[in-house]
Amino acid sequence: PGIVLPSPLRLVLILCVLVPFWVSGVVRTLAWVILLQDSGVINSVIRAVGLSPVKLIRTQTGVVIGMAQVLLPFMILPLYSVMKTIDLRLMQAARSLGASPARAFAQVYLPLSLPGVYAGAIIVFILALGFYITPALLGGPRSTMLSTLIQNQVLSLLNWGRGGAMGVVLLIATFVLLALAAPLSRQPHKTGSRR
Repeated sequence: PGIVLPSPLRLVLILCVLVPFWVSGVVRTLAWVILLQDSGVINSVIRAVGLSPVKLIRTQTGVVIGMAQVLLPFMILPLYSVMKTIDLRLMQAARSLGASPARAFAQVYLPLSLPGVYAGAIIVFILALGFYITPALLGGPRSTMLSTLIQNQVLSLLNWGRGGAMGVVLLIATFVLLALAAPLSRQPHKTGSRR
């Protein structure tokens, strides 16, 4: 049962997911600043290929790239923990009953892995709501996140009332999302319909 990967390869892939946890988020974001800047590694490769450089730093695209890299382990780990418990004999049974590999995946494996998808999505969404460092370093003044707006209200404009109200809205939105998502993660999923 579980994911079919040789044990050494599985260990290497899990280590690749866990290694970013050992490095500070600020250090990872600063590394992305070096990679994404106009004279950075990515644009140097683009120029070497003969294409014109792309503006990646101080843009929404840079923020999305940096946030995706920081948040990816928080999505992968819950998904992996659910996927490794799925009995692959269910897929083999679906194949033996005439289902194509794509249909067996869509109707058997994917529904059984949805609790991991829900858990990972909730964790990533909650962490992304409060993201501060990555948008501040990779994004420009136009790519602001809610946490950056709260910081500006409290520290720059000294409008503590509005900053506090925005913080409460952020907290309430998080609790509402958790309340809405909790039944989804506990709901049993059908793996197909009877004929």
